[in-house]
Amino acid sequence: MNPRKLPRILLLTLGYGLLVQVAFVFSLELRFGGEVPAGSWRAYANVAPLFTVLSLAAYLVSGLYHGLWRYAGTATLFQILKGVTLSALALLLVSLFGGVGVPRSVVVLVWLWQLVLMGGARLAWRLWRERALDLTPLHAVRALVLGAGPAGVHLAQEMRSRVARQEALEPVGFVDEDVRLRGRLVEGVEVLGTIADLPRILERSEAALVIVSDPDLPGRVVRDVARHCADRGVRVKTLPGLADLRPGHSALAQVRDVSIEDLLGRVPVELDSAEVAGFLRGQRVLVTGAGGSIGAELVRQAAAFAPAEIALIDHAENGLYFIQDEMRAAHRELSLRAFVVDICDLEGVETVHARFRPTVVLHAAAHKHVPLLESNPRAAVLNNVVGTRIMLDAAERHGVGKFVFVSTDKAVNPASVMGATKRIGEMLMQSRSGRSRTRFVAVRFGNVLGSEGSVIPLFQRQIQRGGPLTVTHPDVRRYFMLIAEAARLVLQAGAMGRGGEVFLLEMGEPVRIADLARQLVRLAGLREGEDVAIVYTGLRPGEKLEEELHSRREATRITRHQRILAWDLEAPSEADLLEAVARLEACARGDDEQAIRRELHRIVPEYRETDGGAPSDERSARLASDAHETLDDAGPAGGSTEAPAGESERRPSREGAL
Repeated sequence: MNPRKLPRILLLTLGYGLLVQVAFVFSLELRFGGEVPAGSWRAYANVAPLFTVLSLAAYLVSGLYHGLWRYAGTATLFQILKGVTLSALALLLVSLFGGVGVPRSVVVLVWLWQLVLMGGARLAWRLWRERALDLTPLHAVRALVLGAGPAGVHLAQEMRSRVARQEALEPVGFVDEDVRLRGRLVEGVEVLGTIADLPRILERSEAALVIVSDPDLPGRVVRDVARHCADRGVRVKTLPGLADLRPGHSALAQVRDVSIEDLLGRVPVELDSAEVAGFLRGQRVLVTGAGGSIGAELVRQAAAFAPAEIALIDHAENGLYFIQDEMRAAHRELSLRAFVVDICDLEGVETVHARFRPTVVLHAAAHKHVPLLESNPRAAVLNNVVGTRIMLDAAERHGVGKFVFVSTDKAVNPASVMGATKRIGEMLMQSRSGRSRTRFVAVRFGNVLGSEGSVIPLFQRQIQRGGPLTVTHPDVRRYFMLIAEAARLVLQAGAMGRGGEVFLLEMGEPVRIADLARQLVRLAGLREGEDVAIVYTGLRPGEKLEEELHSRREATRITRHQRILAWDLEAPSEADLLEAVARLEACARGDDEQAIRRELHRIVPEYRETDGGAPSDERSARLASDAHETLDDAGPAGGSTEAPAGESERRPSREGAL
């Protein structure tokens, strides 16, 4: 027993024992109309000690020693009902077999009095704790709770309990989409209306804080709430998702600021855990680019499916060290190896395969920054094409069972060197899938929220500097997903793939980057044009206004996973492709930029270079002044790699091309 809990247990024992005696005495007085016979008092004296001990045991069994009185609710009521019922049964048994004549009616009255006294004591304590008699501190922050469901009600209860937070909160109302609740009282707090009524509610209630109690609320709704609150200078917070809630901690203490992920509202894809477990359990898994955002997340998620071993490859030692250290701490039983190897190093890659003998390869290593690679096509070809070919060859030679290639939506009708090199990687994978024992599959997805070099960290740094926020073009849009979601897709595709397919997650609608910038300005509590400006710098070489998910030549089919599509692309001749790739490699090693671009066009005929360009002054000025525009026109999404040149983080890690 914890010594610190001993005083509480002794106090509860004393209180419960007194309550039992009071219930017994009241029952006798009520049964005999205030004139209790002497024999009944003697019977009470004889039975009271044993009855008290048995009642205390009944309370212990029913959990009344462990609950917190200030959170007394329906569950506590059932505990009380169970405890007093067991206590009354104990009195009945003592009366029947102990030779003590206690009337049956007294047993029933004792049960009833215990129920009333125990429930009343709990309610009185809770009311006192919540300061129900208008004792709300004068400095309490007036808070609206969005959602009158169980989570919202619990938040309101915790606000009144004055616990687990630094500032006092006063619940002044609920906002709920169920119009039938309008005007009703929930836990004594009125439902003031729906989200459509929020501007009026904010004005009338004088709320300074809005708490979203439903973390699964659609992003469009959260954006509306954030916009209305920003217009009135009201703070917005949200409750974390169920998976992120820390058990044993107050829900209110875990309320956090609304993040860009909440505003984008993308619901992550769920894994078919059984299928992925069958794919990875007992396997020797090799992850390239393991020090990058996607590679590291692949390692984390793969480790949860009990592989025999995991090997990590990256040429950047810092990222590799961090993920190795993290995994050793989180999975002490997992056999883990780390190799500082460049995927362009033929001998190094061969050595890793010979030593580790992988059965599954997750190939996330790649150069990914579009503008940077436009001016460094040699590096793009050597890493994304030659490095991928080296990895494919090694996988075949060493009998790898499944090889999953991480690709990008920029490989569709590519407009950049990066996109063209990733498309060639897909073609290399496809060209050998028909004859190889290794099953090769590819996964395409869009930009990843919060990955290294993405636009969200860039915008946040620019806001911290006081602006301006630099956007390439007012109309530029991108598809997005979360890092964890992208990694899940890779694992699911690896489990599903039969060989030669290119998988793609259904990613909703593309997001306008200018709207993303406006949302981040609002989240920072700033106003566009007053506190921070948004300027348009023009598309850079290699960038499109909008990315595509597939070309017209690609046939789409639905897979058994409702949110994953498959593209059955026409496989090129392996001999011709390898010959063309050899010419491309020779141009790259000779650092002949014009020759590299010519060969890219020959191998990928749909590759069309763009020169970028700034938007017209009139168009830029008009869109920059549209402060009312939000992500509503763009749909749900995540981060971006379309950061202006020179601003993206240049972490020397080859991670998934995103």
